[in-house]
This record gives sequence, structure tokens and C-alpha cells, in this order.
Amino acid sequence: MGDTTNCEKLAVVFNRASQQGKSAFCKMLWGNQPKTVQAQLRPLLSAEAIDALRSEDE
Repeated sequence: MGDTTNCEKLAVVFNRASQQGKSAFCKMLWGNQPKTVQAQLRPLLSAEAIDALRSEDE
């Protein structure tokens, strides 16, 4: 297996989870991604998913 990540599919997971109010899951999944994947994912995320990731300190 290679080190490839399907960012489009992963973005769907983030967007769906954030719509369902699962911000803790989003933060955990985000934290497990390398910085290179995070950079590729960010433009694919919904505003709601980005808000879920920003609410880390809450």
C-alpha cells in the first residue's frame, strides 16, 4: 500500500460528520492527518467542517 490519501473522499467524511455535529470526531481525524494531507483537504472542507476544527479550545 502506498502513502496516497483520497482527499476528496476524506473531505466527504469531514463534511458529513460536521453536519451531524460530530466535531470531536472531526478534530480527532484531522489530528491524525499529516500536514501535507491537511493542506490538500482544507479547500475541500465545508465552512461547517472548518468551524468544527476551529472549535478545538471549546
